[in-house]
Amino acid sequence: MANSLTAIILAAGEGTRMNSKLPKVLHAVAGEPMIDYALQNAEALKPQKIYVVVGAKSDEVIRYVGKRAVSVIQKERLGTGHAVQQVMPFLKSLKGNVVILYGDACLTRSQTILALRQFHSVQDGEAALLSAQVENPFGYGRVIRDADGTVERIVEEKDASEDERAVDEVNAGLYIFKANRLVEALKKLKANNAKKEYYLTDTIHYLLNQGGKVHALMVSDASEVLGVNDRNQLAQAHRVLNLRRIEEHQREGVTFLNPETVEIGAEVAIGQDVIIEGNVYLSGKTVIGEGSRIQSGSRLLSARLGKGVVVRSSRITESQLGDGSDAGPNAHIRGGSVLDKHVHVGTNAELKNAHIATGSKVGHFSYVGDAQLGKDVNVGAGCVFANYDGKNKHQTKVGDKVFLGSNSTLVAPVVIGKGAVVGAGAVVTKNVAPAVTVVGVPAQVFRKKK
Repeated sequence: MANSLTAIILAAGEGTRMNSKLPKVLHAVAGEPMIDYALQNAEALKPQKIYVVVGAKSDEVIRYVGKRAVSVIQKERLGTGHAVQQVMPFLKSLKGNVVILYGDACLTRSQTILALRQFHSVQDGEAALLSAQVENPFGYGRVIRDADGTVERIVEEKDASEDERAVDEVNAGLYIFKANRLVEALKKLKANNAKKEYYLTDTIHYLLNQGGKVHALMVSDASEVLGVNDRNQLAQAHRVLNLRRIEEHQREGVTFLNPETVEIGAEVAIGQDVIIEGNVYLSGKTVIGEGSRIQSGSRLLSARLGKGVVVRSSRITESQLGDGSDAGPNAHIRGGSVLDKHVHVGTNAELKNAHIATGSKVGHFSYVGDAQLGKDVNVGAGCVFANYDGKNKHQTKVGDKVFLGSNSTLVAPVVIGKGAVVGAGAVVTKNVAPAVTVVGVPAQVFRKKK
């Protein structure tokens, strides 16, 4: 079919400069392995098939790719052209186009790849490539254009003349070919170089020598063409992607007081008029409701926050905070805890697998684990829900309007009835009836002297 498209991702490089046992393309950038960005870009094109060319010892890469693409092994690493040649048996009868991406091209936007395809369709040449103007083009292949703007040739740094080295338009290494012309060019590749390797750029030279037209689409953001070859470039790529995400949220009405110090995951959703202070880490499927404030030092992992929530230098993991709730400083809420509206969690308090109803308060230095608390409950400072007996964990249930005094301990399983009062320092080992006051160790019903 004439309009069909196939994507090839080159991911066989060893990445020796990374000095790592982990395959280069599996190193994470802004929370995702580099190859995931390439896969996302390929998937955005909705191709008939995606092929990933991997090295002979790339089982980890193959496992990560899974069913998202067909993995093709390049047994010998003999250059980028040789890598694409490994896919040739699958391309022979193809009538459409082939897009070639790199597994470490994590900074190229999906919109740019889509634009390259459209550009190629309009220009109707044999191939099109992505280029960019960079301040320091040293080490990159230069794109030399004809008077009409088409590509005349690509000159590598070592082969460039003084005038050609002055050209600041560089080849990004991302291509789209007419499939039949690519197959033809791949058959003609020769390893006429010091490394005895087959270079993909030579397919461009072949097509130009045959009188074909090759066009270059220049991107406005030069960061899109930056590669990752060492740990320093890995860190640079991370910063670029992270700041892009922050800029997207800023356009949607989110304030970042010190954006350079904030880490934010790809799946994080933030409402309008949220304020994010510095040194904040947001990851997983975190959702932050409108008008909330996340103060310095907070870490949220797959947390769901309602409107107007305040998190003060605290850690929230896979838990929910309802509208108007607040936590911290230095609170730790985890284990699927759910806080309804207007719940307060104090300094250094910890919650684990706890459901706390509207209007309740958990004082500082308290631990509430495996518990259900009703409305308007007061958990005094230093109160401990002793949920573990050494073998099993047990649940505590606390009714509405219960008052738990400071430093009291509830030994689960136990039920505290509505309106009950537990005196400071008491150790509760048995159920407490509604509206009853208990004190002491172990806690007993309090009776006034006559």
